Amino acid sequence: MFRAIPIVCFIWLVFNSSCNNRPKPAVIIEHKSINIAPVVPDSMTKYYDFVNGLTQLKLPYPNAYELKEIKDYAHYLGLDSITYQQVKAGRFATTNGLTPVIFDCEINDYERRTWLLIFNDNGVEQSRLQIAADVRPSSEEEAADEPTAVKDTTTTRFTSEWFYIGLDSVIEVRARQSAYVQGSQKVSTSLRFYRIGAKGTIKEVSRDKESFEKYAARFPERKLPAVVDTVNTAALKTVSRLTPYFDFREESQDPLYAMAKLEIGNRATALLYARDTIYLDEGLNYPAVKLITYKKGKEIDKIVVYGGTLGEHSETIYRKCTVDKDASINLQEEDSRVVDSSFRFKTVYNMQYEVLPGGKIIGRQATSIVHSSKLYNEKALMKYFKGRYSTHNYISLFNIRAKDNILVGLHAYHKGEEQYLELLTVNKDNKIIDRYTVYDHLKKQKAADVKAKKMEDIEDDYNDRRGRLTCDAIIRLAGKDLHITPGGKFVK
Repeated sequence: MFRAIPIVCFIWLVFNSSCNNRPKPAVIIEHKSINIAPVVPDSMTKYYDFVNGLTQLKLPYPNAYELKEIKDYAHYLGLDSITYQQVKAGRFATTNGLTPVIFDCEINDYERRTWLLIFNDNGVEQSRLQIAADVRPSSEEEAADEPTAVKDTTTTRFTSEWFYIGLDSVIEVRARQSAYVQGSQKVSTSLRFYRIGAKGTIKEVSRDKESFEKYAARFPERKLPAVVDTVNTAALKTVSRLTPYFDFREESQDPLYAMAKLEIGNRATALLYARDTIYLDEGLNYPAVKLITYKKGKEIDKIVVYGGTLGEHSETIYRKCTVDKDASINLQEEDSRVVDSSFRFKTVYNMQYEVLPGGKIIGRQATSIVHSSKLYNEKALMKYFKGRYSTHNYISLFNIRAKDNILVGLHAYHKGEEQYLELLTVNKDNKIIDRYTVYDHLKKQKAADVKAKKMEDIEDDYNDRRGRLTCDAIIRLAGKDLHITPGGKFVK
């Protein structure tokens, strides 16, 4: 059975057959094809020169780092009427014909703004979004807001906005606005998420709308008592930054993992969130675990139960946590303060917290407080304080929570061959409760003349959440443990 040949194919066959039957010329002249590049408009050429000359940025990308100053920006920012003191820019890789470019613009001494612009292959802007800002009042505006006899209705506003673009290309824009009205401060914070669409439009991403039960089911359930003394995130699921059940506004952008789910009787559901070691502007942040209590799907309270933060001169470490069946959270906390490159003061608290029936976490008691330092050696102490510039030197050591907050401090007197060192306890009004002489090497001076009248230069890092001390605090001196009662008295 033969099929009908389409008319177009039939004509082609006839034509081709007739051509093949024609006599061939004696000489066949072959012309090589010439590739002629399409004419590119000057505007596109300038755009490609501009965008290819920018610093190439990589994901994840934090708040406007690695940008380089540029001069040719007016046409691409589209704000010819504004003159900037400085503009820095950088670009991400072109994807699907779209090139994201970041412009960091210093407008004047009091205002700086950063935009994300999306360009197509023709150099045409598809969309833009302000992703960072730093706006503060000028000196004239600040002076105008100072208190006067007449009621001042003006408001001084500070705006700080910063961004982060993750590996998933989600753009986080965080904002903090502070308003001062007659000395009263109001602070508001926000966090929004955006994505770049297929056509180059930047659209805000809505939060997840799943139920709390479905969300909490992603956390491996543990029975009480539960111990947290290590972090291993390799087998854990990450927590979506779009969840409504975790507040990321004051959190770093590093991955967050669903570590465990604890049912604390009828009091609350507790979820444990874990992080790997991360780096913050102020220093190294250890692997961390945060416990958050929920009631009817709403966050009630939170506490760090493992990890810590290392700063320039101090650190806090949470080493071991046990959540028990009686709704208690037993936590070992270690505060350290660096004296110099050789010495540091360390205070270890064994704390007991409690999850109340409504989900709130309170400090129940401090079952022990032990303070120590390699500096608590007479030769080391004498050498250390001999190198001080002042005659009187004070160091805040740690706090005891009793009826009132009690600060334990160290006072040293050094002048020539005269040396005297004592430990002090003072109340919230900086009145001395008790004192203990560590050593007295006075020859001409009298102790009564050199003793501290009060603590100077108090560094109060009092943790109001920590429970009351229910036993003696201990200071580990060379060859002796010095006890301090919950009332701030030295046991001599």
